[in-house]
Amino acid sequence: MEKAALTHLIMLAIIAGTGGLVLNMVNLWEDSKKLKAERVPKDSLYWIFFVFWPLAGAGLVCLYTLDGSSLRPFLAFSVGLSAPATIQAMVSKVTANETIPMNSEP
Repeated sequence: MEKAALTHLIMLAIIAGTGGLVLNMVNLWEDSKKLKAERVPKDSLYWIFFVFWPLAGAGLVCLYTLDGSSLRPFLAFSVGLSAPATIQAMVSKVTANETIPMNSEP
């Protein structure tokens, strides 16, 4: 991969990560409006996912780009915002397919 393409990929990944971070900040803001008893607990698992989702968005952008897709910055930002929903949909589809035996008859 040439230097210009690698720089472009890194910039798109940073933009996607920023989209994921913006989503996290919006969620924190919305949570701050709730009564203390109704707020999401900010335990270690919460903070793991706080970091994971922006990184996952950056990873998705890298996958899209390496697959040959041409992404613009706004689309990369959108991928970062939607990374949790995208990954959850992919995982649920895989687990749904695993529940059907391969050799079963309809």
